[in-house]
Amino acid sequence: MIFQGGKTAARLPQLHIQCFGGRRATLNISNIERVAALYNASRSNGVAALLTNPSLIAPIAVRTYTDRPVSRPKAHTGRTTAAARKAPTTSKTKAAKEPATRTKTAKAKPASKSKVKPKRKPKPKPAKKVRKPKALTEEQKKEKRIKDLKVKALSAPHGLPATAWVVFAAEKTREKRNESLAQSVKAASAQYKALTPEQLEHYNHLANQNRAANQKAYRQWIESHTPATIHEANNARMNLRRRGIKGKFSHRLQDTRQVKGTVHAYSYFLQERYNTGDFKGLKVSEAARLASREYKALSASERKPYEDKAKLDMARYVQETKTVLGRDVKFPKAAAAA
Repeated sequence: MIFQGGKTAARLPQLHIQCFGGRRATLNISNIERVAALYNASRSNGVAALLTNPSLIAPIAVRTYTDRPVSRPKAHTGRTTAAARKAPTTSKTKAAKEPATRTKTAKAKPASKSKVKPKRKPKPKPAKKVRKPKALTEEQKKEKRIKDLKVKALSAPHGLPATAWVVFAAEKTREKRNESLAQSVKAASAQYKALTPEQLEHYNHLANQNRAANQKAYRQWIESHTPATIHEANNARMNLRRRGIKGKFSHRLQDTRQVKGTVHAYSYFLQERYNTGDFKGLKVSEAARLASREYKALSASERKPYEDKAKLDMARYVQETKTVLGRDVKFPKAAAAA
């Protein structure tokens, strides 16, 4: 088989050329052109004719690798020569190994006790400077006081429409959302006046249902707070009314759990005088003026029954305040001494 550049150039089946000296011969690449003539001659005359034909044998170069000197490897092959492989190790490696064999085992020194360094105490962090709040003006103090009172006063939940007119107006306003509120209310007013008795009865029935639902929701909202919280809310509402702020804070919160106030001895006398019917047809102011004159004219023994009732009522008030609101009643120093 003959190769050219790593590729098969021609095949010579059962053709072996034995060179002189017992070496195999190979064909030179430059004489590939004669391969066809050698192949034809070997088939027709045999190997003997091939060997006796000097014109065919002469151009074939015989080359062996026994006498070739060691060539220097090419730079790109990365191969090493046999001389380089058999070369002894360099003196640097010997010098590197020699000290390893001559080193003597040093005596083990006792481990020195490491000195434990004392831990540094962390430096105390500088105290944060507390900024003093700016002093409020009298107007700002007033606004802050009103704001705190509104928070304590509590806002009751909004209820459903509780009258026939409000129910009807709300229904018509929802139907005409594209129109302005003034136009829708004006149109609803005209329609409400033209309602039949049956239609008016229907809206009255809806209003009664809403009123009952509002009362139930209001009771639940009241009971969701403690009696003490409702008591503080009523006090805050009273302070707001005194400051001229009304609106939704103008009414007291109705809570049946609250402690009833005390009744004075004069109040018992006035109630008794009204029950007699002597003040029938008189104005309240006139009846109160006459009753006040009569009470001042009473003797100590005549006032005693009314004063005893007042003392019993005061004991009731003190006890209920402690159990319901969880606080004691503070009496003025003059009343305590008496």
